[in-house]
Amino acid sequence: DDSFWSRQIEQIYVTSEGDLELVPRVGEHILFLGKPVHLREKLDRLRTFYDKGLSRVGWDKYSRISVEFDNQVICKRR
Repeated sequence: DDSFWSRQIEQIYVTSEGDLELVPRVGEHILFLGKPVHLREKLDRLRTFYDKGLSRVGWDKYSRISVEFDNQVICKRR
């Protein structure tokens, strides 16, 4: 029900382990959410990272961005 994420996410993939991976419309990275718990907090953390991090370093710097764990954003460089 969030207009930003509705426009931003192109595909949602559920792995065989039940983890969520999102494919965004902008950028060449995969968003890894892990298990589908505390999704609002994970998406809020990711939105903050988009606004304060990716806007400075660029949308294609990372190949994978994970918010699986509490209070962390873990990125894998391209």
